[in-house]
Amino acid sequence: MKRLLLTLGIFAASFSIYADSAFHPSAENLTYGAVSNHQSSISYTNNPAMGSSSLDTSDWYFGFGLVTSVGFGAEVGPVDNFTEQIDSLVSTLDTFEGDSIDAVEEIKNQFDSFLINAGDNGSAQVNLAIHPLFPLIWSSRGTLSGSMVLDANVAALAQLRVLDRPIEYNPLEQGTNILQTNTAAYIKVGAVAEGSLAYSRPVLELNEGTLHAGLRGKYYQVGLSKTLIGISTMQDGADTVLEDELNDAKDTSLQSGFGVDLGVLWTTRNYRLGAWVKNANSPSFNYDGIGTNCESIEPGASQDSCFIAKSFADEIDLEESYVMDAQISVEGAVYNNSRNFVASFSADSSPVNDPVGNQIQWVTVSAGYATSSWIIPGIRVGYRKNLAGSELSAVSAGFTLFKSVHVDALYGLESIDVDGTSAPRMAQLNVGVNLLF
Repeated sequence: MKRLLLTLGIFAASFSIYADSAFHPSAENLTYGAVSNHQSSISYTNNPAMGSSSLDTSDWYFGFGLVTSVGFGAEVGPVDNFTEQIDSLVSTLDTFEGDSIDAVEEIKNQFDSFLINAGDNGSAQVNLAIHPLFPLIWSSRGTLSGSMVLDANVAALAQLRVLDRPIEYNPLEQGTNILQTNTAAYIKVGAVAEGSLAYSRPVLELNEGTLHAGLRGKYYQVGLSKTLIGISTMQDGADTVLEDELNDAKDTSLQSGFGVDLGVLWTTRNYRLGAWVKNANSPSFNYDGIGTNCESIEPGASQDSCFIAKSFADEIDLEESYVMDAQISVEGAVYNNSRNFVASFSADSSPVNDPVGNQIQWVTVSAGYATSSWIIPGIRVGYRKNLAGSELSAVSAGFTLFKSVHVDALYGLESIDVDGTSAPRMAQLNVGVNLLF
């Protein structure tokens, strides 16, 4: 797993700019959720109207990330010992030399039900998010009459699924090919890079509160790849195969696109309410087609993958697009006069797909003490649930040291069995440094 995450980091570093990630929230967003929080610089990448809300208490404001966030995450489907059983099946097919029906039936009884379950529910995925030196936040009532937020970061995601077929006995084959299966590992890799610039300003100032509005323009670079590998021909374990494909995917050609976010935020002395639209123009990006013109490909692994994809044409999309569908999110918070103690919520109004096709629609609730002191640490706790797709839920917690060093961790509430030990189906960790003035 360490080598796999290192490869994912190399893949992410191959991008020329960087992007925010719906599938791995950066820094304190992992615990707080997609909310506006004035003591967290990363929250300025959420609602584009948040920037100018810093002018509620000051005529000037500046903040930036030193190493805003580096984070790793993993998620698996509800199948016990998923990668271990794949590796065991590969080894069994590779070494089987029996010639009795009883031996064949024993192996089929051991793995056929697993293959069906893996085909229906099995998956393994890892992700990485890097947020270096950003966002840069500058708010001024005089010069800007509002706020500018410049952001840049990167996120990448790799997923392995199983397309199942039964194990078959072929006595006409010689050697170790007497047991066969057309089961395939379906691997998809996606990375989204984004550079963005947001402007916001107060549009209505009353005694009761202030209404802020914001606009964010985003430039995307997106890399997408997918391939199929026959289980019978796998020479290495599932983790190694996923690592190799991820490493090869860093050379995938990049597609460019543009996105637009719109947001409003109502702020008062002790509460705030906001809403924003992400990717209002729904930019779209294409995977390279698979499973076509296989005869024209030079014999080898690429041609084999092409024929395998063609055989699963009724189960997967040979031509596929990743569409960043428009999504409305709402947020709210209550806090004390100093805004140190805060309770927040955020919710997405509809599901959207991540780059590899998982549906995501997050709702989060959180509470924390956001420190104003260089000595007293800040602490926070949260709960989040995906209302679509996997429907996983998790608890999270984080702390801030010296008003600048942030550590946040997420632990999934649903579990699977791995070698007799219960393990969460989802886990993430973020570490970062940022400075606010």
